[in-house]
Amino acid sequence: MFKLKKLIPYLMLIPALALMFFLMIYPIFWNVDLAIHDVEISTLNKVWDFIGFKNFIQIFKNERFLESLRVSLFFVLGCVTLQFVIGFAIARILVEKIIGTKIFRILFIFPWLLSATIVGYSWRWLYNDFSGLINLTLMGFNIEPVPWISSPNVALISLIIANVWFGTPFSILFQESALLTIDHQLYEAAHIDGASPFKCLTKITLPLLRPFIAINLILITMWTINIFDLQLIMTNGGPLNSTTTASLYMYKQAFEQGKMSLGATVGVILLAINLCISFVYLKLLRSERA
Repeated sequence: MFKLKKLIPYLMLIPALALMFFLMIYPIFWNVDLAIHDVEISTLNKVWDFIGFKNFIQIFKNERFLESLRVSLFFVLGCVTLQFVIGFAIARILVEKIIGTKIFRILFIFPWLLSATIVGYSWRWLYNDFSGLINLTLMGFNIEPVPWISSPNVALISLIIANVWFGTPFSILFQESALLTIDHQLYEAAHIDGASPFKCLTKITLPLLRPFIAINLILITMWTINIFDLQLIMTNGGPLNSTTTASLYMYKQAFEQGKMSLGATVGVILLAINLCISFVYLKLLRSERA
C-alpha cells in the first residue's frame, strides 16, 4: 500500500506524457520516416519505398532550396536582432515608473495576441502598391509609392518589418519580467559609486540577464526559422522567390507540390538547425559563466 502511494504521482503524469508523446515526439519520428522513403501525397496510404538518404542528397543539390536557406539566414538575423534589441529597449522603459506605462504595455503586447494569418493580411493591405495605407500616406506628401512587396529588392525587408512588429511583444514581456527580478538596490549602490548608465547596463543588467537572454534568443530564433504562414499570406514566397524561406519551401514541397518526402526532409534539416542554434546559445552562456 505504501509503495502504491509513492507511485501515484508518477501515474498521474502518464496522461500528460502520452499527450506530449503523440503531439511532439511521435511527429518527429514520423517525419524522419517520411524523409528516408519516397512518398508523395498520392502514395501516402500505400507501401512506402525505402530510399535512405537520397532525399537529403537531392535537396542539397537543389538551387531553390539553397537559395531559401540564404533567404532564411537574412530573415532570421534581421528579425531576431531587431526583436531582441527593440524588445529590450521597450522593456527597459516599461520597468521605470513613468505615467502611462500601463497603457503602452497593453498597446505593445496587442500584436502578439493576433494570429499570423490576421497579421499577414493586415500588413499585405498596408503594403499594397496603390491602395495601401503606407503608400497613400506617402502620396499625400507627394512621395512616390514604394513597391513594398512587389519588388525583389524590398519585399524581404518589408517581411522582416512585419514579423518584427508581430514577434517583438514576446521579447518585451520576457525581458520586462527578467528586469523586474534585478534588485533595484544594486543600481542605487552603483550610482553612489559614480557608475554611468552604460556601466550599469554592462556590469549589472546584462550579466544578471544572461540566462533570460539565452532563453529569449533560443525561442525567438526557433519561431522565426519555423514561421511560414506570414510570408505565405503576404508574398507567397515572391517576387522571384525573394521571400521563400526554408520553412515556406518545405510547405510548398509537401502540400502544394505533393512531395511529402522532400517536405519532410526539409523539416528534418530545419529541426537539426534549431538544435544546433540552441546548442550554440547554451554553450556561449556556459562559457561566459565559467
